Amino acid sequence: MLTGSDEHVYLDERLRYAPFRAAPETRLAFFREVLPPDEAAVLRSLPVASPVRRAVRRLIAELHGPLLAAPEGRTVRILGIGDCLLNELRVFLPARSRRAGISVDVRSLYFSAVENRAVDVSEVLRFLEREPMDLIAVSFLTYAGLPAYRALLNEADTLTLREADDRVAAIMQVMRDWVQAVRAHTDIPLLIHGASGLPLNRWRRHLPVIPALSPARRRVLDLLNAAIGELVRHTRNAILIDEAAVARAHGHRSCEQPVVPRRLTRRAFFHTARFGEFLSDPYADVIRSYERLHKAKVLLVDFDGTLWDGVMADGPVRHHRERQELLRRLKDAGMLLVAVSKNDPTSIRWTEMALQPSDFVLQKISWRLKVEAIQEAAQELDLGLDSFVLVDDSPVERDLAGSQLPEVVALDSLDPFTWRSLERLLQFPNTRETEEARTRTQMYQQSAARRAALAQTFDYPTMMAGLELKASVGVARKEDLDRVAELIQRTNQFNTTTIRYSRQDLAAFLESESHRVYVASLSDKFGALGLVAVAIIERRDSDAVFNAFVMSCRAMGFQLERLVTRSVLDAERQAQRFIGRFVPTDRNTPAMSLFRDCGFREVGPTEWLLDRSMPWPDPPPWLAVTGR
Repeated sequence: MLTGSDEHVYLDERLRYAPFRAAPETRLAFFREVLPPDEAAVLRSLPVASPVRRAVRRLIAELHGPLLAAPEGRTVRILGIGDCLLNELRVFLPARSRRAGISVDVRSLYFSAVENRAVDVSEVLRFLEREPMDLIAVSFLTYAGLPAYRALLNEADTLTLREADDRVAAIMQVMRDWVQAVRAHTDIPLLIHGASGLPLNRWRRHLPVIPALSPARRRVLDLLNAAIGELVRHTRNAILIDEAAVARAHGHRSCEQPVVPRRLTRRAFFHTARFGEFLSDPYADVIRSYERLHKAKVLLVDFDGTLWDGVMADGPVRHHRERQELLRRLKDAGMLLVAVSKNDPTSIRWTEMALQPSDFVLQKISWRLKVEAIQEAAQELDLGLDSFVLVDDSPVERDLAGSQLPEVVALDSLDPFTWRSLERLLQFPNTRETEEARTRTQMYQQSAARRAALAQTFDYPTMMAGLELKASVGVARKEDLDRVAELIQRTNQFNTTTIRYSRQDLAAFLESESHRVYVASLSDKFGALGLVAVAIIERRDSDAVFNAFVMSCRAMGFQLERLVTRSVLDAERQAQRFIGRFVPTDRNTPAMSLFRDCGFREVGPTEWLLDRSMPWPDPPPWLAVTGR
C-alpha cells in the first residue's frame, strides 16, 4: 500500500487526469463519480466478505479520503505558473499545509522550453477572470522553463563575463515584462522564484567527487538571483521564493532524487523529485502568513516582552528596534496600531523608542483585561474584530483573546514566524504605500474626535453643522484610480454589491462611454478624510444603473450618500430611469437602506427604481459642496 510521499504522488496523479483547473466543487463531484467504480473493480478480484477484502476497502477509503472530502475552513487558492516544479509543489503542498490547519487549492498553468509553451500573460488573465485566486506563484527558471535560461546554464562555462551579463539582462527583461503586465491587472501577491541551477547535468548529478555546480554556473546564478531580488523589491505585492537557498540547504543532488524509484517509472514520462517536497516548507510558511493576516487592518501591540525585553516600569530594558521600526513601516502602509499594554501610562519612556505616541491610533495602556481593551477599540474604530491582530508574548492574554474574541488573530511575539509574517504583510493587498495609507492613523484619530463631538447632546442638524463639513462630488480621474481600487477592494460594510472590480476594470470604466465612475471627498473642521465614496454607473439606453456604491466607514453618519446619489441623478441627464442594485451579504447591512432613503421603489429582490416622475432626494443642508 502507498504511504508517505508515494501516497501524495498517487493523489496528484489522480488529480492530473481530473479537471484540475476547475473549482474544488467540480473536482469533488468528478471524484465522487469516478472513484467508486475504480474501487469496486479492485475489490471484485477479492473473495466476498473476506478479511482481506475488508482491509483493502478500508485502506482504499483512507487513500482516497482527501479526494472525496470537501475542504474544511478557509481555503487559500494558489495559481502556479511554471514547468514541472509547480507540479511537484502541487504534490506535497496540500498535505504540508493541512498540518498547519490550512486547506490549499493549487491550480497550474504550464509553460516549458521543451514543449515550446511560452509564458502567456493573456492566458493567466483569462484564468483569473474565471477563477479568483489568493496567490500567484511563478517559476521562470527551474527545470525546463525559459529557453534562454536553459541555454545560459548549458553554456555558462564558455561565456565571457560580458556575454554572461548580456544573457542575464535578456532573461530579466522577459521576467520584468511579464511581472509588469500581470501587476497592471491585479494586486494578487506574486511569489516569484529565484534560480537554483537545477537540473544538474548527468555527470554532476551522479559523480559526488565533483561539485554540483561549476564556478561559472554559480557566477551566472548569483547574477540572476541578485537581479531577481531587485525585481521583487521593486514590485508591489511580491515575495521571493529563494530556490537557491533551499537547494543549498538540502543539497542539489538530493533535490533531484526521484520520489518514486526509477525502476517503477522507467518507461513513463514522470520525474516528481524531492525539490518540490523541500520547497513546500517555505511555501507553507508564506501561506500560513497570508491566511493569518490577509484581513488585518489593526495591529494590537503589547509592550513589555514584545517591543523590548524586560519591564519598563522596573528600570532599563533592551529594545527590539527592528520590531518597532517594522511596525512603523506597517503604520505608514496603512495598518492601524493600537497599544494594548498592561502598564502605568506614566511608565512608558517614549524617548527611548522608535515608535511614538502619534503612531498609535489608540492607546489602551492600563491594568484592565486586554479583551476589554480590544472590544473597546473595535467600538471606537468601528471595525470588525476579524480585522484585528493581537501581537503579545503572554500565552494567557492570547488564550483569553482566542476564547473570548475568536475572530481576533493572536500571534506570539516570541515566535519568529510572527515577525516574518508581519514583514510579509507589507506585500499583501491590505497594505499599500500611498498617501492615503500614510495618513490613515491620523484620519482614524480625527474620527475618534468626531465621535466624541457627536456624543454631545445637540439636535442632529445642529450637531452636523458644528462639524463644518465640506464635500465634493465629480467624475473620477486617472489620479484617483489607486484610491478607488483600494475602496472597492477593502470596503465590506457600506458596499451595495460587493463586486471586487479589478484595477483593470476600473481603468476601463474611466475610458468607457457606457460607464461613469463618480467619486466624493469629505473634510471637516478636524481635517480631510480624503476620497471616501465611489459610485459606478452603467448606462443602458435610457437607464442608469448603480452597479456599485461604496463608501468608507469613516464617512458614514453624515448622509454623504444622499449628496452623492443626488449628484449622480443630476449628472446623468440622458437617463429616464435610475436602477439601484443592492445584493445583501452578512456584512453590508449599513448600505441596506441607501436606495429606500433616497426615494427609490423596490421592484425586485436586488433592484430599486427611481424615475423622473418621482421625488428626488435633497442633499443634506449641513454639507457644503465645493469643486473638485
